[in-house]
Amino acid sequence: MSVKVAPWGRGGFQVTIRFRWPDRSVFRDRRVVDTPTAAQAKKWGEQREREVLSAGQPKAEDAKPKKACPTFKTFVDDSWLPTYPISAANRRTTIKEKKTHVRVHLAPFFGDTRLNEVDRLMLDQFVAEMFEKTVGKDPSVRTSRNGKLDAPRPLSAKRIKNVMGTLRTILGTAHRWGVLEKVPEFPQIKTVTPTFDFYDATEAALLVASAREDERILVLFALHTGARAGELLALEWTDVDLRAHQLVSFSKSRSDGFTTNGTKSGKPRKVPLSLPLAGALKAHRHMRGPLVFCQEDGTALTLWHLHGALERAARHAKLRLLRWHDLRHSFASNLTIGGTPIRQVQEWMGHATITMTMRYSHLAPGGGREFLAALGGAKPIHQPHAELAARFDGRSR
Repeated sequence: MSVKVAPWGRGGFQVTIRFRWPDRSVFRDRRVVDTPTAAQAKKWGEQREREVLSAGQPKAEDAKPKKACPTFKTFVDDSWLPTYPISAANRRTTIKEKKTHVRVHLAPFFGDTRLNEVDRLMLDQFVAEMFEKTVGKDPSVRTSRNGKLDAPRPLSAKRIKNVMGTLRTILGTAHRWGVLEKVPEFPQIKTVTPTFDFYDATEAALLVASAREDERILVLFALHTGARAGELLALEWTDVDLRAHQLVSFSKSRSDGFTTNGTKSGKPRKVPLSLPLAGALKAHRHMRGPLVFCQEDGTALTLWHLHGALERAARHAKLRLLRWHDLRHSFASNLTIGGTPIRQVQEWMGHATITMTMRYSHLAPGGGREFLAALGGAKPIHQPHAELAARFDGRSR
């Protein structure tokens, strides 16, 4: 026998009664009780439990018939999508991604399947089908302006893992809401750390110099702050301190025409301004509105403005064209190459964990080769520990 009490919302308590009848079937009752204390809620639950036990187990013919488990599509469309993403405070981009996962991948496969029929075999079959898919349109209907088609690329393991994460969330929510009795075991999908490219310090300087005059500040800002595209688009002049502390604060993000509070990690961060960037921002100061980067009429820029600026700058500089996000990689990479501690890079990048920042660690000066002398016969590039020991030896004498 068991009575559990948990706080519920801003008032009251959720009381869960669960025990087994003599035939091993499970009785479970969960209700919200409006009582001032947990002790009173538990007392109510124990009284309710005694009443149920004294009444005895109902006969099979008198038992309330179980409600049929809904199909995947019905549950997602009618209950999950209208409720869960908002209640979980998902960001707009996250909600959009989940809707895409459902529409493109999950609904076509699981749509008419009842939730309690989804088992490990079906999940393995779904993963196998996902690995057979390719990015974009079906090759039979793809077109190309120059008459040439690139070979279709398979979905990455990372994308498949993300889709499976959405499916796991859906089934887990159904279980918590009492719609699904048990969540099936999910297959493990191995992923590799994605590679990235970046502009080194020389290439970055050439890229800035080759950018169009009205777009140069965009490229320079991304290279010298590591700002995400959404953070750059949402930046306001009140977020920039050009006088006392010479830094910029990131606390908002803009996507699909909407500005939301909070960065990707959920935490605001501050990044100091380099001398070239501080001077460029002072020269860029305008009165067109609160946004630092905007169009002539003061309206916000879009992601396509950033892509266009980078493409034109790379073409004029005769450099390979990277993604806009790779300017953020360039910021972290050049900091690490210059000897900036990884912890400091993590703080300025706004990574939630040091694991994300460690992808740049191989770029640090020496790359760990200074410790090879311990193996014998290897000439170290730098000997910080030996130098430190010599100083202490000298002081002790």
